[in-house]
Amino acid sequence: MSIKFNQYDNELVVENNKIVFEHDIRYVVEVNDTLIVLLEIPNNTSYLNNVFGINKNGEIKWRIQNVADVFPVKNQLPFENLMVNGTGVFVSDFYGRRFSLNPTNGEIFASDVVR
Repeated sequence: MSIKFNQYDNELVVENNKIVFEHDIRYVVEVNDTLIVLLEIPNNTSYLNNVFGINKNGEIKWRIQNVADVFPVKNQLPFENLMVNGTGVFVSDFYGRRFSLNPTNGEIFASDVVR
């Protein structure tokens, strides 16, 4: 898969298809045939669900499921980190709440707290 992007820029090019995000890109990782993109969200911005799945043709497949749809959370925040460990994909927020993510469809299926 051919990809081009500059960290802290808002454009990602996959197979010559350009995707322009509302915010800059913090991380891009490839899991199977999906690029998982974490956007950098500025302070004092109420933009949530800042993780996207991009297919090998450069199309947005999914946007991460809203955490509040799955778990009762207070003060939902944008995600700060994106981690891949073997076949597991995880995102976490500023409070250290970590969520397991299905890289095929963006659904959240588990949660814990990281210290």
